[in-house]
Amino acid sequence: MKKALCLVAAVALLGFSFDPALAAETWTPKVAAHRGASGYLPEHTLPAKTMAYAMDPDYIEQDVVMTKDGVLMVMHDPQLDTTTDVAKKFPGRQRSDGKFYVADFTLPEIETLVLTERFDPETGKPVFSGRFPGDSGIPFRLPKFEDELKLIQGLNKSTGKDVGVYVEVKEPAFYAREGKDITQAVIDTLTKYGYNSPDSNAILQIFDYDAVKSAREKGWKGELAMLVTKNGQHLTDDKKVHEWLMTPEGMAEVSKYATIYAPSFALLAVPDDQTGYKITGLADMARKNGMKVHSWTLRKDQLWPGFKSMEQALDAAFKEIKLDGLFSDFPDEVVKYLRKNGMKPAAN
Repeated sequence: MKKALCLVAAVALLGFSFDPALAAETWTPKVAAHRGASGYLPEHTLPAKTMAYAMDPDYIEQDVVMTKDGVLMVMHDPQLDTTTDVAKKFPGRQRSDGKFYVADFTLPEIETLVLTERFDPETGKPVFSGRFPGDSGIPFRLPKFEDELKLIQGLNKSTGKDVGVYVEVKEPAFYAREGKDITQAVIDTLTKYGYNSPDSNAILQIFDYDAVKSAREKGWKGELAMLVTKNGQHLTDDKKVHEWLMTPEGMAEVSKYATIYAPSFALLAVPDDQTGYKITGLADMARKNGMKVHSWTLRKDQLWPGFKSMEQALDAAFKEIKLDGLFSDFPDEVVKYLRKNGMKPAAN
């Protein structure tokens, strides 16, 4: 007690205010580069990851899919339609739904594809018109998961930083129906590169509740995030499961496995006619169940409903909801905001 009082007195003499409660606070919000610096370069390309690294985030995200011959690739969609020239290179290889699936192509075939900025395959128009030009002529390629891990670890060595990886297993139930255990393959790869421990600066994230549960059985020892969305997964009908995950009962169950509860931001702040937006109680419920709260995805060219500016959205995320982590296509904007508001240390 005497030591604490002396510390308060010493700090006061130096002209600083001292708040014991604040000093004990360990809340340090994290920034995750969503698909890399995807607001500036085509998503999930190695150049986008390198640019994101230079923006000083805490984590860089990897969405992981699997080829026909079992190679893990970094790509957001299990289909190739919206970011590659697959329709031109391999006409007739689509499934009955009209889409081209990564699971139907071998690695040598995948490596021939050129990746561009995300576009609407029906119209050919870019989803985000102000971003990197889709007709740039630069032959961006889909990276292998292992190559991206090597890139980040290499940059950590050459810069002395410790930027982590935030890895999503895409559609594990779909891959199970294809006869592939993608969750186990991802865990094995992360283990191979030294990421499978609570302090290894790696987070595994999954939308599939059953896969979150089984991840522990498959040997995952690190941070584990339960991704939650209103409508569930795209290739597996689990909308009711995700509705249940937003109830006290569901949240209590998932907290037995997950260390992070990661809902879409639209579930944390809903539009309000009078005030613009209203904060829900979902984040508080997750914290009462012992989980940290991360959310997604902040874009300055596509703001969340109810918000008029990046500043307002970031204030809501960190000053009102007090998120423990946030994904953004523009990680530099979030890093700058957190440093400006004393929530993140200055760059070394």
